[in-house]
Amino acid sequence: MSFLAKLRQRINRDDGRYYRIGNRPLGALEVVGLLVFVGALVLWQLHDKAGISSMWALAAGVVGLLLTIIGNVGKSGGPRA
Repeated sequence: MSFLAKLRQRINRDDGRYYRIGNRPLGALEVVGLLVFVGALVLWQLHDKAGISSMWALAAGVVGLLLTIIGNVGKSGGPRA
């Protein structure tokens, strides 16, 4: 067993002393938001060469973050567990 596997097993104990660390499924809206945000970062770096305003990169970043936040909220109004 590797070091990281042992560490994860130790952290995931159910004695209440540590937080649970693990993967959760990502929703489609959340994935799209993350991709738009990464695209906005690329656009921010290349907006001069692309010949467009930096406001497009800013707007894409805001939309990407909003989509990520909306995609992360569960049906009950709070974050998914």
